[in-house]
Amino acid sequence: MTVEGPIYVYGVVSSGADVAPPATGVADAATRLLESNRLAAVVSTVPGERLRVRRRDLMAHLHALEEVSSQTTILPFRFGTVLPSEADVEQEVLRARADELHGLLARFADKAQVNVKAAYDEAEVIRDLVSSNPEIARARERARKLGDAGYYENIRVGELVAGALAARRAADADRLHEALAPLASDVAPDAVDDAGLTVMKTSFLVERAGLGRFDSELEALAAREAPVIRFESFGPLPPAAFVSLGQEG
Repeated sequence: MTVEGPIYVYGVVSSGADVAPPATGVADAATRLLESNRLAAVVSTVPGERLRVRRRDLMAHLHALEEVSSQTTILPFRFGTVLPSEADVEQEVLRARADELHGLLARFADKAQVNVKAAYDEAEVIRDLVSSNPEIARARERARKLGDAGYYENIRVGELVAGALAARRAADADRLHEALAPLASDVAPDAVDDAGLTVMKTSFLVERAGLGRFDSELEALAAREAPVIRFESFGPLPPAAFVSLGQEG
């Protein structure tokens, strides 16, 4: 039975996969599978003629992807991907892009994304920089002795710390990457603020069979880097950083 109305697309899986999408998705609409060409699109009907973008809908989109990803390989579509009808999904996605989608499903089979963020503890890294850099230590002592008259000396201290922190961040980011990258089949680094405390924000594409080893290495790395660097990790997730599909136009 063909459902009338605009169709929201979450992602694509192989049609032979045993998949139970979440009961509801974006705009609280029921999700379902739309199959064609040995592919299945995870979709729902858009209530009305237009989708109103809300934060709860973004969360519903991500939840649907994670729910399906826990069961099989899914190729994520960008949040807000809507086509005019089921026929358009079948024709423009599942048929016109069949070769591309089958190739991507083979590439990402049995792989998951793990997001890792590493950031400095501000007090700890400043303490480290001062203790290891005599110039910063001397400038801080001069500023302390000058008290209220040490305005310009305090500016100099800030400049010295910022320069040392930038150099430290670059070296630490390279070291962390070198420790984790060999355990992944691909990496997608995010840009970090040169003036901030974030050392690294990177998505790692990891074989599901190797997730335990990746987690163990990450825990060991976090223990070695503590208390100066703190880690957060999220996953396993759909490989959104490595493939982000959508309907152009």
